[in-house]
Amino acid sequence: MRKIAIRWIDHIRQLDMDVLEGTFALAGDLPLKLLEIGGGNGFVASKLSGLGFNVVSIDPDPRQPSFYHVRQGDCVKLEFPDDSFDIIFSSNVLEHVEDIKTAFAEMKRVLRPEGIMIHTMPTPLNTVLTFLTQPVRYIFGLGFVFGQAYRVIKNKLRGHKNNNDLSDNLSSDSDPKKLNRQNMREVFKHLNPLRILIPWHHGASPSCFTELHDWKRTSWIELFESNGFAVEQTVDLPLAYSRNVVFPFCFEKLRKHIAESISPSCRAYIAKPEL
Repeated sequence: MRKIAIRWIDHIRQLDMDVLEGTFALAGDLPLKLLEIGGGNGFVASKLSGLGFNVVSIDPDPRQPSFYHVRQGDCVKLEFPDDSFDIIFSSNVLEHVEDIKTAFAEMKRVLRPEGIMIHTMPTPLNTVLTFLTQPVRYIFGLGFVFGQAYRVIKNKLRGHKNNNDLSDNLSSDSDPKKLNRQNMREVFKHLNPLRILIPWHHGASPSCFTELHDWKRTSWIELFESNGFAVEQTVDLPLAYSRNVVFPFCFEKLRKHIAESISPSCRAYIAKPEL
């Protein structure tokens, strides 16, 4: 399931990059130095490098295996000199940042005065579709959770360590004859019946309900402007989808139609520092 989710996310990012490719030209002529924040497995960084950018990609927890070298780093403490980059890019990252003011200050510091930032951010439709698909996701998830719980218990009773999926989040130092209470809490968290209808909040948002306001176009623009950046352009990205991985790679024509006629699930914001 995790591999399918990663493939689906990479597919979405590829479609996003197809739309945004021309937007990067706003920064000027190549070669340009680009900082990617939240590089993950390096998929987007590899695409940007292929376009001719000199890419430095960072992530607090780089994923392996990777498509491109991603350094360990955090946007609230960028370990680069002032005025180091022509472009700063992130894909669905800033909504996860708790200390967003410090992150913006750091990005402004390392961005050249004539540089640009391109950040893709979720829209309220992302949350609406997550609500609508939550029951399906919960039902699919039950089989996964029970299967993982069974494997964890079986391996712990045998004294073996299980590193698969859910067990990554479970304690490995419990008594082999008794599942650790922490492990049980992890399992029951996934079985919480409230999650049939109400999804988990995403990133730094206090709840999935506040996302409906905080992820509006006007709210994101206000956030940029209050932190010293002027949003010069927004670009609607091509798909409607939820953060629940439900029916990935299906209904792409319908997803594109919803994105064009109602709203996409993600939108790009092109901003420049206010001098």
